[in-house]
Amino acid sequence: MIMKTKNIPLTSVNLRIFMVLPLFIFVMLALTSCAGAKKTALVKTEDDNPFVVVEEMPIFQGGDSALLEYLVKNTQYPDSAKVNSIQGRVIVRFCVTKEGGVNRITVLKGVSPELDAEAIRVVGTLPAFKPGKQGGKPVNVWYMVPIQFALE
Repeated sequence: MIMKTKNIPLTSVNLRIFMVLPLFIFVMLALTSCAGAKKTALVKTEDDNPFVVVEEMPIFQGGDSALLEYLVKNTQYPDSAKVNSIQGRVIVRFCVTKEGGVNRITVLKGVSPELDAEAIRVVGTLPAFKPGKQGGKPVNVWYMVPIQFALE
C-alpha cells in the first residue's frame, strides 16, 4: 500500500521560516547580552582577588634579605612562649596591595597562639612595598614569609 503525501507549497514554508527567524534572532541576542553581563561582573571582582604570581612581584625596600632582617629585628619573642620553651616556624600569608600596603594577614602554618599572634603583629608593621604589576598596572598580590622563633 502506498501513501500519498501532500505537496506543501513553497510559499507557506518560506512564510513559516520568516516568522520563526526573527524569534530565533531575538532569543540569541537576549542570551548573548546575558553572557556579556556575566563577564562584566567577573571583571569587577578580579580587582578584589589578589594574584598569586604576576609579571612583576612586589618588592620590599632592599629585597628579600632586608625583609627577613626587618622581621628578625622587630619580632619580640612572647614571654609565655619562652617559659614553655615553644619554638618553631610560623608561615604567614598577606596581601601586598596595589598601593604597596599590607593587609589580609593570615597564618598558613602556625606553632602556638602566642607565636602566631606575634607573627601577625610584626607583619602588620611592615613598611610599604613596591607593588606587584600585571600588564603594567599595579595589582594586589599574595605574599608569604616564614618567621622563625628559636630559643638560644
